[in-house]
Amino acid sequence: MKYKIPFIRPHFPSADNLMTDFRQIQENNWFTNFGPFENELCNNISDIYQTEAHVTTIANATLGIEAAVGILLRNTGEKNEILVPSFTFAAGPEVLIKAGLKPIFIDIEADSWQPSLDQAKNYLLDNNTRVGGILLCNIFGVGNDKVAEWESLASEYSIPLIIDSAAGFGSLYSDTEKVGLRGDCEIFSMHATKPFSVGEGGLVVSKNIELIKKIRSYQNFGFDENRNISMMGTNAKLQELNCAIGLHQLDNFEQRLAGRRQSLESYKQRIGPIGYDFMKNDNLSTVCFASTLAPTSGQAADVYLKLNEEGVEVRRYYKPLHMQESIMSHSAIAADMKTTEDIFSRILSLPVHDEMSAEDITFINNIIVNQ
Repeated sequence: MKYKIPFIRPHFPSADNLMTDFRQIQENNWFTNFGPFENELCNNISDIYQTEAHVTTIANATLGIEAAVGILLRNTGEKNEILVPSFTFAAGPEVLIKAGLKPIFIDIEADSWQPSLDQAKNYLLDNNTRVGGILLCNIFGVGNDKVAEWESLASEYSIPLIIDSAAGFGSLYSDTEKVGLRGDCEIFSMHATKPFSVGEGGLVVSKNIELIKKIRSYQNFGFDENRNISMMGTNAKLQELNCAIGLHQLDNFEQRLAGRRQSLESYKQRIGPIGYDFMKNDNLSTVCFASTLAPTSGQAADVYLKLNEEGVEVRRYYKPLHMQESIMSHSAIAADMKTTEDIFSRILSLPVHDEMSAEDITFINNIIVNQ
C-alpha cells in the first residue's frame, strides 16, 4: 500500500553531490577500510561534543553492540546475566544471547518509559554475583535523565554499562549535554529510518580512547596496527560512500532536528488535551517519530486502524521481548512487567519527517481527535 503520509521519509543528499563524492573516492582509490571520508566523519562528529570524545564508524549499530559486548563482557565468567529492558528493539538482546550471555529483562518506568532503575537496583542487590553488565537503552533515542544514577549503579557493582542510543544521535540528556558520552560507550544507528542516516551504518562514541581503538580492531578482523590479530573480530567496516553521505547529513542537521521537534510539539498541543500522553524528555530528542499513549488500548487500536484507512502510515511498537518465546527460552525477567505491557497496549507512533507540513499534522490530529 502506498501511503498518503508515510511513517518515515528519509533525508538524503542530492545525487549530484554524491556523484562528486564518488569521483573523489575513485581518485583516492580508497573505497573502504578507514579511508579519508571515514576519518573526516569521525573527526567531525568528535568535534560536535566540544569535549574529549572518541568516535568510530561501524557497518551498523547491531555490530556496534556486538563489538562493545565482545570487548567489555567477554570475561564475565559465571556473571553471565545482563540487565536490559524488555521494551526495546531485539538487536541488543539477540547479540547478548549469541554471545552466550543471558538477558535479564527489566520493566520500564510509567512516567519516563525508560528502563526501571529501581528494578535494576533490586535485582542487583539480590543477584549481583550473577550479573556481569548492563545494556541500557535510551528508548526511542530519548536521553534518559537518570543516566548519572545508572552510571553510579554500574560503578557500585564494578560492571560495564553499554548504552544503546540507536535513534539518539543529536538528542540531548539536558539543555547542555548531548547524548553520546555516558557509560562505557554509546552506540548510534545511521540506518535509513533514523534522523541521522547514511542508509546502513552506525557509530560508537566513548570518552575511552582505548575502547574505541579496540572496537576499530574488532571490526577489522581483530588486526592491530602491526597487522597482528589481537582478538577474535569480524568485518564491520563502513565504506567510504556511506561516510560521504554522513558528512553531508551534518549540514543543517540541527535545523532539521528543530523542525522535527516542532512537529512533535504540534501533536502535543492538539491531542495532549484529550488524554494522549508523551514521553518525558522527548522534546530534547531527535524525534525519530512521535510516540504517544492513547488513554485506552481500545482507543489505540481504533485510531491505528482509522489512520491507516485514511492513508496515514502509523505504527504500533514491537511486541516486548519478554513476550517473545524464542527470546525467553534464553532469558529471564527480573520482576513483573506491568508497565511495559500497559504501554505496549496503548502506544502509537505517528509520522515525523524533516519537513513535515502543518497540513499533514493537522490532518492526522483531526483523525485522532474525531475518532
